[in-house]
Order: sequence, then structure tokens, then C-alpha cells
Amino acid sequence: MPIADLQIRSRARSLGMKIDLDPARANEAWIMKFLERGAYYEPDIARLMCDTVDEGDVVVDVGANAGFFTALMGMLVGPRGRVLSFEPGENNLARLRNNIALNALANVELITKPASDAAGSVSFYLNADDTGGNAMWDPATFEGNEKSAASRQMQTLEATTIDAEIARLSLPTPKFIKIDTEGAELKVLAGCKQLLEDRKVPFVVTEYHPFGLEKMGASPQELRGFMESRGYSTFVLYYDGSLPRLIPPGTGIVIPCFVNVLFSTPEYLARYYKSYFHHPGMTHPKS
Repeated sequence: MPIADLQIRSRARSLGMKIDLDPARANEAWIMKFLERGAYYEPDIARLMCDTVDEGDVVVDVGANAGFFTALMGMLVGPRGRVLSFEPGENNLARLRNNIALNALANVELITKPASDAAGSVSFYLNADDTGGNAMWDPATFEGNEKSAASRQMQTLEATTIDAEIARLSLPTPKFIKIDTEGAELKVLAGCKQLLEDRKVPFVVTEYHPFGLEKMGASPQELRGFMESRGYSTFVLYYDGSLPRLIPPGTGIVIPCFVNVLFSTPEYLARYYKSYFHHPGMTHPKS
């Protein structure tokens, strides 16, 4: 399988990272397309991580998939930091483990249980069309997933919560939580209520997946409302690493594809984004 060598630039640091990918697998081929263009995969999240995650931090990757973000987090936090990497999909675990090993990341704690709102049994479906689409709802119901419709693969797994795993490992509050669970984001957030009290976690990024949220009995409005009720503002992210944009409560987010949103506060962002160049976009009229 191709192994890509990447240079990660994090403020004053430059770090080397390796990632092993299989172009025959749809999700990994998609990651490769970004890397072949000299870009980070999902550069909106990757750039935010590089701008905000420091050596020694504790960070959480829920829905680690092939391990791009787990490896990136592991490099950024260094030997003194810790990464909790949640990935229950057996169709991803070999690649994930290999990418952790390729980068000699002894700071990663791999958790093969689904993260949810409570411990207990949950249904978990493997996506035969795209290993990035494993979910707690049946991917055969998503348009175009013909392989998943032809061969449903449902498992019953024991779930855990982020709160429980942080407590089990006696870790301090995470700096950054990234959640990509195809619509289970609200359930995952409900499983870290203790960490979200008083906005203790500075940065929480989730996928914004209206179809998946609906399949899980939720909605984008409920996802935002849950976080806003805990004092977090909603921000949208940009591939070029621009300052995240605040979206006021009540203003809907209309999307052409699945995107990522940031839950944070203006105060947290101001610590890492010290200036913003603004041009209103037009010339002054002649006098």
C-alpha cells in the first residue's frame, strides 16, 4: 500500500508524519486525493488542529477511521500528550493500528468500542461501499450505497462514553474533541456532559450530517442547541485556515455537502488567532 510522507506545520514547529492508505478503498482514496495535491485531508479540521493543539495536550478522535487525524493529533501533542482514538469498525482497525505504529505513537489509546451517550449495547453497521461511512444506522438506506444494500453487516457492540474513558484513564480535560460518526454526534456529545460543563473543553469539532442526524432521531438544530445551551457558540470552518466564522443562534447553516462545524467561544479563538486582515471587498467611490 502507498505510504505518504507528510510535513505538518504547527505554528513554530514542523513535524514529519507517515500515513498508509489503500486506493482501492473509497474513503482512503479520497484522503489520497487531498494529499496528492499537497493539501491536508479535510484541511479545515487539520489546520484548526495545527493552530490550536499544543505539545502535552489531551485530545480525542471519535470515528478515527484509517487514522489520519489520530496520527496528526499524536504528532501534535508529542510524547507528553495523550490521544484517545475511538474506532469500532473492524474494517478500519488494521489500517488504523498500522498508521499508529508507522508513527511510533505510544501516546495513543485506541478504544474499539463505539462512543455514545451511555454504556450498553448498540447496533453498529459496517458500510460496504465506504469504510468512512460506518454508522449506528443502516447505511443501506443512504442513496447510492448499493453494496451495503446487497450485504447488510450489523453488529451488536458494547458502547462507552467519552466521560467514562477520560475518567478510567485519569486524564485531564481534553483541549480538542473531534467527532465524525455519521450522525451520532449528538449522542456522543451527550456522553461527555461532564467535560462540557462550564465550557471546559475549548474546541469541539463535529461533522454536520443532516441525513445521519435524522436517522439517529436528531437534527442539526438539536445538535447546535445542545452545545449552545452549554455556552458554546457555533462556527463554520474554511479549507484555507481562515478565522472561523461565528454563526448566530437561529441562523441556519445551508450546506451543499456534509461539512464540519466548530463549537467554541470567541474568547478561546482569540487566544490563537491574534489578528484578522479585513478588506470590505470594494474600492471607494471617486469623490
